[in-house]
Amino acid sequence: MDLPVLSVSSSYGGCTMSRGELSLVDSTDRPWYWYVLIGYPVLSLLGIVALARLTGGGSVLASGLGSVALLIVVTASGAVTLPALWRDVEFVATETDAWSPDRQLYVGAAIAAPLLLGVLSGLAAGFGIALAIAIVAFLLSTVTVCVAYLYNRHRTIGLLAR
Repeated sequence: MDLPVLSVSSSYGGCTMSRGELSLVDSTDRPWYWYVLIGYPVLSLLGIVALARLTGGGSVLASGLGSVALLIVVTASGAVTLPALWRDVEFVATETDAWSPDRQLYVGAAIAAPLLLGVLSGLAAGFGIALAIAIVAFLLSTVTVCVAYLYNRHRTIGLLAR
């Protein structure tokens, strides 16, 4: 005697799929790294505008602890851009022949600039100044690398190719 098969279906966004089809959905189909590369420069711009409002246009170091903490949080969120950039370069290199970006150039520039500026300023002015310069340099280098990469990507294969 054959038993009836119970079919459970789920409706999400207008699609109906059965329970057996759920394993076919892969979370990597939605590239999270793409949103990071676009979102981080926007977040940084909003963070810098918020810093300017908090400090009244003055120095961040001479202002309160909240503005220094905001600068550190915005800069620390830039650490997410490095693996996101690495993944998108990997995607572009495997999926297209039109452009083969150099991972070491983009990711290396975002790491090398703050390290170099931090060491040089540490030798010249001390640890406190070196730390402040390295934080600001990391913020600026990650934003610059993201914008330069997105511009080059748009110019060669388009931003919406994912």
